[in-house]
Amino acid sequence: MDQPALANVQWSPAVNSHFEVLRLRDFNRRELPDDHDPWKPHRLHFHALILFTQGQGTHGIDFIDHPVKAGTLVHICANQIHYFGQTQELEAFMVVFVPAALPTNLLGLSTSVSSPISWSTIQHIWPSVVSLELEQAQMLQQHIELLETYKGKGDRPPAAAQYLLWSVIALASQAAVASEKHQAGQTIDPRFLEFVELLEQSFESCRNVQWYAEQMNFSARTLYRICMAVAGKSPKAITNERVVVEAQRRLLFGKTTVKEVGSSLGFEETTNFIKFFRHLVGQSPDEFRMKSKLQGGAQD
Repeated sequence: MDQPALANVQWSPAVNSHFEVLRLRDFNRRELPDDHDPWKPHRLHFHALILFTQGQGTHGIDFIDHPVKAGTLVHICANQIHYFGQTQELEAFMVVFVPAALPTNLLGLSTSVSSPISWSTIQHIWPSVVSLELEQAQMLQQHIELLETYKGKGDRPPAAAQYLLWSVIALASQAAVASEKHQAGQTIDPRFLEFVELLEQSFESCRNVQWYAEQMNFSARTLYRICMAVAGKSPKAITNERVVVEAQRRLLFGKTTVKEVGSSLGFEETTNFIKFFRHLVGQSPDEFRMKSKLQGGAQD
């Protein structure tokens, strides 16, 4: 099946900075390129924080529709798929920024990992959607509004703007990591970060948990305990979720066959890939493609 190409949204050269603050109502009135429909799945090549301040609706991230309302914070990493759902009654602040805008050691993560933590690793520990307490939401909104005052200050905004950007992202990440989905005050086990970093490097060729454990000089049982303690999921579940999300992306937006997608993710036999996909998604790869197209999930 010939699939249309994914709308890859690049950082606009018209933005004379490494960040931008937008309000959802202004974004809805903005003239966008023909291939960028915010209400259809598209891939960002930068990062986005969306703090909803009014109304109720939905927001899609990597093929899951999440309910959102006032106080909901959405975090989208570069290369993730997202789309706006029902937004007529929603108001929100949006902070978008390039990956190079933030040193990873400012994310409030206490670890002993010597190398910088990649953004692809961070998305394993920073929830995509969380509900903030009123005080947290108000504090974050105040910082965003201050950052908004530097809009249009030229291609070299003052150092204060950079520090404010760091503050906004640090506040957002710390609130999310300490959300109801995580134990407040819990220190992220650096061994878990090592696992997901290795997973990001190797998921296309290996889904074997024993192999990952051996690369880290652990037993499979130790790796299981680490993942359950931090993420509440087994390493097998984390690995399979990463592979199937990538499979969905490539199936929906690539011009490749099901066989080629499976092969690119380490499946030697197409039948095994189809079984794997059906088990996790609940439908075959072709059914997924067709359903997404009928629902307007692919670009016309």
